[in-house]
Amino acid sequence: MSGKLSNQPWNDAVPEVHQTPGYFVRRSFWMLMLVMSVIQFTAAWLYPATSFGGTESLITEKALGVPFQYLLWLMVLTGFFLHTTGQGFDFLMRVLKPWLPLIVVGIVASVFGAQPFVSLRSMMLWILMALSAAMVVGEMPPKKALVALMRGMFAIVLLSVVMALLVPKVGTQLYGTSTKVWRGVFTQKNQLGWVAALTLIIGGTLISRQSWRLPAAMVVLAAACLLGSGSKGALAATMLSIGYLFLIHLLRTRVTPALGVTTVIVLTMSIAVFGIFILPPILSALGHDPTFSGRTTVWSVYFNSMLNTPFIGEGPGAYTSLSELTSPLAMRLGELGAIVTPHNAFLGSFGDGGVLGFLAFFGVLFYLAVVAPFLRQDRITLTCAGVAAFNMVHGMVETHEVFAAGVGWYCMIFLRAVTLRELARVPVARIQTTPLARSSSGPGTQSLKRFP
Repeated sequence: MSGKLSNQPWNDAVPEVHQTPGYFVRRSFWMLMLVMSVIQFTAAWLYPATSFGGTESLITEKALGVPFQYLLWLMVLTGFFLHTTGQGFDFLMRVLKPWLPLIVVGIVASVFGAQPFVSLRSMMLWILMALSAAMVVGEMPPKKALVALMRGMFAIVLLSVVMALLVPKVGTQLYGTSTKVWRGVFTQKNQLGWVAALTLIIGGTLISRQSWRLPAAMVVLAAACLLGSGSKGALAATMLSIGYLFLIHLLRTRVTPALGVTTVIVLTMSIAVFGIFILPPILSALGHDPTFSGRTTVWSVYFNSMLNTPFIGEGPGAYTSLSELTSPLAMRLGELGAIVTPHNAFLGSFGDGGVLGFLAFFGVLFYLAVVAPFLRQDRITLTCAGVAAFNMVHGMVETHEVFAAGVGWYCMIFLRAVTLRELARVPVARIQTTPLARSSSGPGTQSLKRFP
């Protein structure tokens, strides 16, 4: 066999010492794509020194970033050709099924939106990101792919710690008038907090007796970055997500999927009612800011603008990035900082995609965070649920990755792909079931057909 790329996935049952030259070429290709994808979608890079504040401090370019991105897109397109000619579209469609409504709404909203070409470009990059995550797992041994992802995220938080401690001029930034916070290898502190939180959740859920060193190291360094960044929203969302994972872990081995999902919905609605109607008066009485650092004002200004196109929105990126629509809104809110997004992912999905965009965005996160962990009781599905839950919780106070490619979406697609690959390797008789469903084919029964 020649050293050219093959259309067949890796064979992790054959020792590497007996693999052909083509095996090592394929391994290098897919591994390089994975590493480059982690760098691209976390937005990790070496950025110039800057402060944290208004629009004048925004970093919109990175040195050599364009050639890096073009090389990655070329690799993804090449990988797509190799994967589909060898395995067809079945695996990709199964992995991306929960995201299909979001993709369709995003494309339609782009065509009829305020900036069609910009929005369509955003959607094309989102699709390339999704394909990259799914194909890497489809072609690599799933466990090796997962370890490679974990090592990549560990390396990024490690570099962030090194930059913050050893090169503080670049690795930190001024927040306010005198406070120095970490930003590591990111444009600003909140991006470091975002990536650190995801790293902590992934590492924390994958710690086991058989494999604990790498996940534990991820947790320790990610926690340091989370605290050093001073990203309070990410820290609070991480704590709530960890508590949510404990709840899911407790429920899914004791109740049927229907009862588990119902319990989560009732608890979530109760918390929402508390946060909307009860918490603000309590904060005001205690002398704290009931507007959540001015966010209620931001939400009101953006929502009033979004009501002009409530059904299909203005297209991806119209309200979730700096655009001709958000620029004047940011100027009106200039005293609060660089407010170029609504600081709420769900509001952003409504602005970009209208009611349909909101439903598609909320639907995929709800499925991954609430429904999927009750249908399949493996550790990777729980990890994916933790990432989705964090996106939902943090999305209440920040705008992240609605119709834009990013590490949150990448990790969710990647983890779902790992689950489906592992599921295909497990005989039906070995699929775990809830205690209430092991003796019947009732609503709690687990089967290969039940997990989409």
